[in-house]
Amino acid sequence: MASVYLSDQDSVFASAEAQDLQLWLRAVAAPLEVRGVRAGLATRMMGLSLDELTWLASNDEAFDGYSEQLRKLHGVWQRQGVLAMLRQTLHAMQLPARWLAEVGGERRLTNFLHLAELLQNAAATLEGEQALIRWLATQIETPGKGVDEQVVRLESDADLVKIVTVHKSKGLEYPVVFLPFASDFRAYGDDLVRVPQSDGSRRLELSPSDAELAQADTERLREDLRLLYVALTRPRHLLWMGLGALRKGNSKQCVNHESASGYLLNGGEAATAQQWWQALEVLAQSCPDMQLQRLPQEISRSLWRSQESEQPLQAVSAYTADFDRNWGIASFSALVRGATGKAQIVLPVAAMRPADDERMAGEVLASKPSLHKAAADAPVWHRFKRGELVGNFIHDQLEWLEGEDFALPADGQGPLAQRLLRRCERAGRSDEAQDVVSWLAAVVHHRVPLLECSLAQLALRLPEMEFWLPLAQLPADRVDALCREHILPGQDRPALPAQRSLHGMLMGFADLVFAHQGRYWVLDYKTNHLGVEAAAYTDAALAQAMLQHRYDVQAALYMLALHRLLQSRLGQGYEPAQHLGGAVYYFLRGLDGPAQAVHHVPPVLALLQALEALLEEVSA
Repeated sequence: MASVYLSDQDSVFASAEAQDLQLWLRAVAAPLEVRGVRAGLATRMMGLSLDELTWLASNDEAFDGYSEQLRKLHGVWQRQGVLAMLRQTLHAMQLPARWLAEVGGERRLTNFLHLAELLQNAAATLEGEQALIRWLATQIETPGKGVDEQVVRLESDADLVKIVTVHKSKGLEYPVVFLPFASDFRAYGDDLVRVPQSDGSRRLELSPSDAELAQADTERLREDLRLLYVALTRPRHLLWMGLGALRKGNSKQCVNHESASGYLLNGGEAATAQQWWQALEVLAQSCPDMQLQRLPQEISRSLWRSQESEQPLQAVSAYTADFDRNWGIASFSALVRGATGKAQIVLPVAAMRPADDERMAGEVLASKPSLHKAAADAPVWHRFKRGELVGNFIHDQLEWLEGEDFALPADGQGPLAQRLLRRCERAGRSDEAQDVVSWLAAVVHHRVPLLECSLAQLALRLPEMEFWLPLAQLPADRVDALCREHILPGQDRPALPAQRSLHGMLMGFADLVFAHQGRYWVLDYKTNHLGVEAAAYTDAALAQAMLQHRYDVQAALYMLALHRLLQSRLGQGYEPAQHLGGAVYYFLRGLDGPAQAVHHVPPVLALLQALEALLEEVSA
């Protein structure tokens, strides 16, 4: 009968898949770095042809598509872990179907899944993505040959008898287990033994005494008993044990009592073959599920014969259980976009990036861009490229600058400016790097109305505040009505899709939450293009952009999240009228405009109370 031995000792970190996975992790961790992304796409794992790679190198739009896909995978990694991200990679890139059509594809898929599990386990003890990548690089350099969790797994065990040592079976389970040598043991000779010491170590004794031999054999029996327990607890349905009268060497005496099974049956006392059989009969009588069967004196060399036709499978039982199929996780963009009639189930969640709502608004609400170009001597924010990828890039740099305390000098010089230039170069924006530095230097030093200070002067900040709000059939039309009533009332705006009803969790990320002069604010960066000159960024134009893109709904949800956070943190001392500053929408392309780049949504307690009441109502 076909069989397979499952005790090979090669490390999975010595495989080609481990090397490819290292490059892929680097690409996903930095989806805007051109070199890293190209290296990840060029791996054997991805399987792209030279023609495809050449096309990606010359076609920016196609490359941006892959970069966007990696960005979404990066979000899954951050929110759900590396294992979820790698499984999403399999589906997003359609790798299993491609691999299994090739020779060795099953081996590749098995190694990939094995490495994904090891990476997930390692991530629990490491801080950050780069630490995990460095850990993988170390394992590849010095793979632990023989380390159990690293040993290459069998790619397929279908229709095969698995032959595995008891050591390797620990922690596993099998439908049927055969122990053909359950009465056997390996006794110590009289040449050398390892004698246990009081501190737990073992001393190699080349000329052991009788006492040392006895002590070593006692330790051997203890280990045999432990292994026998492991073997007896592996089967799920049936255990078959082969027990026989055992002799060692030239002796004619039965030595079963020295084995683990003999010790359990007779307490380590010597017995004849007949006495062993009687002990088995006594054991079988105490357990109705145990059967004894003597083997015939003459055994055929071929006891097993394959059936000409397989037994038909039993009919599948009907699944009658019911569960909530509409539960999902949504965001502000999902609420406004209204692509379907109900919330999509999107687990694991691909992280929403800050500029996604800008792309969405342009698609759904048809904000018509200006066809004119900015003057050559216009400020950089009027001349800079537009689009979702640009918006996400600028958001990422501002998030990074916040981690550096917004310490970018106003003149765009110094060490931090040089680091920002290198970040732009790694992201494939070398030609625009100096413009980015100039723009962001102006952004962080721009004096924000209402606050009478710049971002660089804010002391207490919380970037990328994540929030989750439980929802139970939250109707979008009622949210729409509340926002129309309390935020810029009386002004026209596109209606939220009436059929959209969120059910599950509402999640979001606020670009920046900060405290200033005793009040707490939420700030959102916007790179929306409203015109090619400063005059296009008036108070009215910013208000129109807020309504056209339904940022009023976003502001309401963000303020509700901040309101709830302050309730939980400040407790009875929280006074919304005193502590809540509102939402600041920072239009980064309007720094020199009449509105000074800022639209303020003041906190309206009646709106927040109505939203809270609505959440409680639909939850009930």
